Formats: sequence, structure tokens, C-alpha cells
Amino acid sequence: MLIMALTAIITTGMIASMNLALQRSGNIWNAQQNWWYGIGIENWLGAQLRKEAEATEIDSLDEYWAQPVDYLPIDGGSISGRIIDLQGRFNLNNLVLGDSEAEMAYFARLITVVADTDPVTAQSIAQATKDWIDGDQEPTRPYGAEDNYYLGQTPAYRTGNTLMVSPSEIEAVRDMTPAIYRALLPNISALPEATAINVNTAPAPVLQALSENMPASAGEQLAEERLDSPWEEASEFLQAGPMAGQGEALAGISLDVKTRYFLVAGRITVADSQTQFYTVLERADNGAVHVVRHATDAY
Repeated sequence: MLIMALTAIITTGMIASMNLALQRSGNIWNAQQNWWYGIGIENWLGAQLRKEAEATEIDSLDEYWAQPVDYLPIDGGSISGRIIDLQGRFNLNNLVLGDSEAEMAYFARLITVVADTDPVTAQSIAQATKDWIDGDQEPTRPYGAEDNYYLGQTPAYRTGNTLMVSPSEIEAVRDMTPAIYRALLPNISALPEATAINVNTAPAPVLQALSENMPASAGEQLAEERLDSPWEEASEFLQAGPMAGQGEALAGISLDVKTRYFLVAGRITVADSQTQFYTVLERADNGAVHVVRHATDAY
């Protein structure tokens, strides 16, 4: 009886181990399959961006690339996703690559527009973000923060002292909170060069924050105005409704109607496996598209 009991226990353990190994193998296979689906999607969308570049001189939200795909069936699952214009967002690296004073003021305004915070906290985050990116250890006065601040935290850490690769890096900046980060995320990007704001694709808060003299709800008004007729030139935007007379207030802020950097954001579901993927694409002046970077789970 003892031998039979031991045999049963060993057999049960072996079966359980085999089932676990099979499950792991299945998960690995599904994850790999999802990854290749993602590569295929980015190649297809890259081709769409090339076609759009040949068809028009501007980028706007009425173009094919800007339409989300809510459900696309594939073998054993589905795909959903969209392309996002990253130059419709505030590029955090502009705090160093552009006119720092103008960009910090712009970013502080954006924080107050999207988040329930006071101007001092917004200015503190803007200056600390600039310090996080720049290569020196001199805090921007009066609210900046360098290693001397972060090394006093628990746990201690240091500033990045280089360009941000992902906007999620801003979570480590002084005075940033989860609530402010969540409010900012749809309105910020981290691109490898100085970029202009595409006024045809920028969310209303990004437009609202362009000038401290903007009337209330000006961002929503501008976003609605471009639906019928996107601007062909940035100079046209500067004459639109609430923007009239704001040109001087925009000194140091670059505007455009065309985009180089896009984000492919999608979800692939195959069997019980689900993958959230992100790909940053750069479209050159000649229309050629190449991958800047891949990421899963978070951009």
C-alpha cells in the first residue's frame, strides 16, 4: 500500500509538472506570435504613413492614419490600436533642445491646464524636469532639482542627465504625483530632437497652454475649428479666432502643420495571451519610415 501511495504521489507530481511546462510553452509561443503580429502591424502602418506623405503636405486628424482600429480579427484572436501624432504633444526634451525659458513656461502652463495644481508646483515640475534632462548639476532657480535633492530621498537616486527616451521618466521628477502624471501623459512625448507642435493634431490642452493670454476654452474652440478645415500653414493658425494677436506671446515656441514622429499603440489578443505594444516611428522628409524604438506595456 505504501509503495502504491508513493507511486501515485510521484505520478501526480510528474503530471502537474508536465502540464505546467506545456502551459509555459504555450504562453511563450503566444507571446512570440503576438510580437510578430506587432511587427507586421507597424510595417503596414508605416506604409500608410508613406502614402499619406505622398498625398498631402500636411498632417491632420481627418487623414486615414488617424482613424483608430477598434477590432481587427486575426487567426485565433484580434487586434486593436491606433496611430498617435507625437508632435501634437509637448516634447519634454524641448526643455533642453529648444528655447529653455520659453519651453519651461509653456510646460508649466500645460501642467496647470490639465492638472489640479497651483502655479508654483507647476513651475517647480517644469524646472525640475529641465534639470533632469540637462547634463549639468546646477539646479534651475528657484525650484530646480539635481542630484543633491534626489540623493536625499529614500531610496536615493540620481537625475538622468540625458534626453528622456520615454515620457514615463518624468514620474521620478521632484513634485510629480501619480494624478499629475496621469493628466499629463496624453499631452507629452519624449522625442530625440527638438520638435514643433503640430497645431492640426495637438489636443485642446496643448493648444490652450500655448500662451498665458489665451481666453478660457480657447483650446477646445481651436480643436473644433480645425475639424472642417485643417490649417495649411502655421501662419494660418496664428490668425485663427483666439490666436489672433498672440504671435508675440509665442516667441520661442515652434509651430507646424506636419509631423515626423508617430506612436503606434495597440493591443494583440491571441487565445488567452494579450500584449500591449508601442512603436515610435519616424517619417523622413522623403516619406521613408523607420522604427525608433519598441516597447510593451508602457510607452
